[in-house]
Amino acid sequence: MNKRVDQAVVSEGKVMDQGSMTGAQVLVRMLLEYDVQVIFGVPGDTSLALYEAIYDAGDRIRHVLARDERSATFMADAYARLAHRPGFCECPSGAGALYSVPGVAEANASSIPVVLFTSGISLAGEGKGTITDMPHHILFEPITKHSSVVNSADKVPETVRRALRIATSGRPGAVHLVLPTETMAHRVSFGAASLHAEAECRTYPAYRTRSSAGVVEKLAAHLLAAERPVIVAGGGVNHSQANAEVLDLAERLGAPVVTTISGQGTMPDEHPLALGVVGDNGFHPHAHRAVEEADVLLYVGCKMGSVSTIKWTLPSPRAGRKILQIDLDPTLLANNFENALSVAGDARLVLEDLLRLVPNSYKRPAPWVDDLNRERSRFWEESSEQLLCDSAPLKAQRVIHELNRRLPSPCIVISDAGTPTPFITRFLRLTGDGSRVLIPRSFGGLGYAIPAVVGAWFARPDARPIALFGDGSLGMSAGELETLARLNVPAVMIHFNNGCFGWIKTLQSLHSKSKFMSVDFTPGDMSKVAAAYGIASWRVETPAQLERAMDEAFAHDGPCFLDVVTEPLVNDIPPVYSWLKAAGKDPLHG
Repeated sequence: MNKRVDQAVVSEGKVMDQGSMTGAQVLVRMLLEYDVQVIFGVPGDTSLALYEAIYDAGDRIRHVLARDERSATFMADAYARLAHRPGFCECPSGAGALYSVPGVAEANASSIPVVLFTSGISLAGEGKGTITDMPHHILFEPITKHSSVVNSADKVPETVRRALRIATSGRPGAVHLVLPTETMAHRVSFGAASLHAEAECRTYPAYRTRSSAGVVEKLAAHLLAAERPVIVAGGGVNHSQANAEVLDLAERLGAPVVTTISGQGTMPDEHPLALGVVGDNGFHPHAHRAVEEADVLLYVGCKMGSVSTIKWTLPSPRAGRKILQIDLDPTLLANNFENALSVAGDARLVLEDLLRLVPNSYKRPAPWVDDLNRERSRFWEESSEQLLCDSAPLKAQRVIHELNRRLPSPCIVISDAGTPTPFITRFLRLTGDGSRVLIPRSFGGLGYAIPAVVGAWFARPDARPIALFGDGSLGMSAGELETLARLNVPAVMIHFNNGCFGWIKTLQSLHSKSKFMSVDFTPGDMSKVAAAYGIASWRVETPAQLERAMDEAFAHDGPCFLDVVTEPLVNDIPPVYSWLKAAGKDPLHG
């Protein structure tokens, strides 16, 4: 061990006390018991005790310095999504807590177990005008599953256990704990409190729940009687790690599978039953057709929200169509449509039980599915003109096409919610090798992709992270380029440089008579910004430069930055269903 250890000794790989421990040491000991390997954060004057305790723990827990508290929470979010373990982050009091709100809110609404520790001021200084005095727990109450203050050091162990239980069980979500100065500094006699962990809560979903046998039997009966069953896979499939079960069920039923944006990667995109993304943003026309023509729709881990249903117009009302829904959160069942059957339970467990009732043999898809695949083939043939377009500025479609040609196996593709999203969801092709796509879909905040690749790398060092983002996002997270350089995260970062808030500018074009207001800014050479941090960088303006830069970037073993000058969305409306309709175009037939 190469770190100094103060007032503690290391025994059998654990930090042990010689009589007592500070509350901060107790917290770190609890994190070690939960096998926490990394915590993302930003230091402050109220977090000195916590940092000292992490230092004293040696190399068993890694603290990753972010350059912004929001970025630290995005790192923890991406880590949790990919490691299937809770993500941990910390920040100091006052402004540090305020900056942490976006990432915590996104994680909670997306059912991701992120645990945030905020270092509070001294309890003795509350209400006295102490700098950074703020009721942190109240700030986070509306955007977490649980938020509270740990008022004494001896309450740390039980509070941590409760926090992890809340974060990982039921519908997972974010938890926030305030750690005042006294809590971190006061000492706890060794043996005064049990420092055990609940093994079930080291991963998520913890304490998975099954549905009743009778309900699963009804579910099987509906599906086996269907002539045109279609499975709609949402983000819950990836969270539950039910991908293999969805694939198995689809093949036994001969049922096409469509996904939401968060459900991408459920099946290999080349599979004849995998028809692509459904909904408003980056949709596949043949996926829409499958949903519309189905007589039974099985939604798995899908909220059936505004995007995947195009504001609840897909599927359209049709007599005799049955909607079946599986979700671990009963409050989401039949929330937006009338279900023929609602199944409360963990997606993987419910599908495991369902598969016992469905014949274990591949069912040849109906001629209808063959017709859907012919339409899918036509779609890709007709898309080739966009994907191979040599115009300059480059089209975003061409960027995704060149990325597809070079995707490593496996890889993690992370996008911000703006410019790249409709092109990733429509044109990116995954091979079912453990690759994933992450896009923040609950609040759509920019600035996610660059810090998220840091969390992704710690969660999945086997998969190369790839970040795609526009100008607006880069402006909010450029400071984290230093973090990637310092940690040597081998991310390939692709910047869509079009000199504007592209998403909003397009909306202003469609709905505000092109009265563009505060959406344009100076499109600088951002490759120079990345190069200033020592990151391998390329400025890309032509197709030939794009191909060469991509080849060199994927051959490089460190962080890479491609500043790609791209056509603004407003010049060529992207594949967003509602936008195409607003422009007077037929979204399904070009």
